[in-house]
Amino acid sequence: MPAFFLIALAAGAAPVAAGPAADFDPRRMKPSEIRAHNATLDRKDPNFIRCVAQEETGSLVRKSVSCRTNAQWASSFKDNNQNARDTYDSMVGKAVNQSN
Repeated sequence: MPAFFLIALAAGAAPVAAGPAADFDPRRMKPSEIRAHNATLDRKDPNFIRCVAQEETGSLVRKSVSCRTNAQWASSFKDNNQNARDTYDSMVGKAVNQSN
């Protein structure tokens, strides 16, 4: 973790990040570091870190946790939706071409 981030937290200032590609990686942060980072941020801030637990297929107990900033979640959602649309469009195009 960058030293300026720790100094900013110790001084009580909000860490400043340069957009979605911030200087920190939420996946490598400890829960206590995430709580400290989020303490001064609004939940809708692009740099607010959200962690989502998902059940793993084939297990009744095991879960995987994914932590990302709101900006990273939005980017991932947008990219995945575009991939799904592209796949659908290519499949529909092949079905239409084969029936003619």
